[in-house]
Amino acid sequence: MAVYKFKVWFEDYEDVVRVIEVKSTQTFLDLHNAIQDSVGFDKSQPASFYISDDQWKKGLEITLEQMGDEDDDEAPLLIMKQTRLCDVINDPHQKFVYIFDFIEMWTFCVELTGINIKEDPKAKYPVCIKSTGMSPKQYDKVARFGFVEDNEFDEITKNYLLKSDDLPTGIAESEDDEQGAAAEDDEFGSDEFGVDDEDSRF
Repeated sequence: MAVYKFKVWFEDYEDVVRVIEVKSTQTFLDLHNAIQDSVGFDKSQPASFYISDDQWKKGLEITLEQMGDEDDDEAPLLIMKQTRLCDVINDPHQKFVYIFDFIEMWTFCVELTGINIKEDPKAKYPVCIKSTGMSPKQYDKVARFGFVEDNEFDEITKNYLLKSDDLPTGIAESEDDEQGAAAEDDEFGSDEFGVDDEDSRF
């Protein structure tokens, strides 16, 4: 029985890579579980595979669960536990976009990099045979999106207020400048349109 070898990596963390082997007759649910186990996520969120082209453009969806009405024309047609890998893969370099948790939008690139004709009788498939890089924390929004923690926000606010102590003086200086400009206009006898009184007869 053939064994597929997949290279899997985070779209946002390309240095975090997993290599997973899975039997060709196993399902996308098996691959889903293997990916989640290899990165240490808790599997509690919905997920989908998308058959993609060489430019990683998403095509047909293979979803974890049927989310809509089965009679709905727009509902996904393929379910992970019902779809074997060999029933979909017809390219020796097949690519998939795998999205886990549609709120956090963890996106993985999954690429078929090899096919072994015979399985290892000692292996229990699917199996992660290589792991590179430490996975990001599943729910660490601060690290992922650059959000500012509360204590850091307080420090930023404090520094801003200290720097703004001179703001009233600056405003007063601006008002003085405006008054000075108005006095200068009066000195030269200009009206509101900037025309001298002597020339207004024309």
